[in-house]
Amino acid sequence: MHGKTNHRRGQTTIDFLVGASVFLLTVGFVFASLSGIFAPFTGTEASDTLAADRGAATLVEDALARPGRPGVLNATCTRQFFDDDLAGACRVADLDEGMGIDAPDQVNVTVEEDGSVRTLSGSELRAGPPVPDRGSVVVARRLVLLDGEESDLYVRTW
Repeated sequence: MHGKTNHRRGQTTIDFLVGASVFLLTVGFVFASLSGIFAPFTGTEASDTLAADRGAATLVEDALARPGRPGVLNATCTRQFFDDDLAGACRVADLDEGMGIDAPDQVNVTVEEDGSVRTLSGSELRAGPPVPDRGSVVVARRLVLLDGEESDLYVRTW
C-alpha cells in the first residue's frame, strides 16, 4: 500500500469565485466607510448643520427656557427675542447673541404650530431674513411648550 499518491491540489472555479467575492466585498466596505468617516469635516454644510443644532439647543435649553425647565419657553423672553421693539431683562434679546453663530451664516428662527408661524401677544415669532427658495438650507427642529401649547421651534441656516 505504498503506492504513489498525488498530493497536489488545484484551485477550482468555486475557490476562485469565493476568494474574489470576499476581496471585492472587503474593498467596497472600506471605500464606503472611508467616505463616511471624512464627511463631517468637509464643506460648509457640515458647519451649517452644527450651527443650526447648537443654536436650537441654546435657545430651547437656555436662552428662551424657563429656569430649570428646558423645552418650556418663557413667554416674556420669547416675545422679547422675536420683537425688536421690546426691551427687557431677559438673557438674550438679539438673534446673533442668542444663537452664537458667526456673522457669515444666515439664520432664520421661527416658532410654528400646525405649519404656520405663531404669534404671542401680537408679536409674530419669526426672526432673521427669509429662507431662500434655492440652495442648501439646514433645519434643526425642537418641540417646545409655550403658553401651555406644544409648538415647533425651527432654526434654519444657510
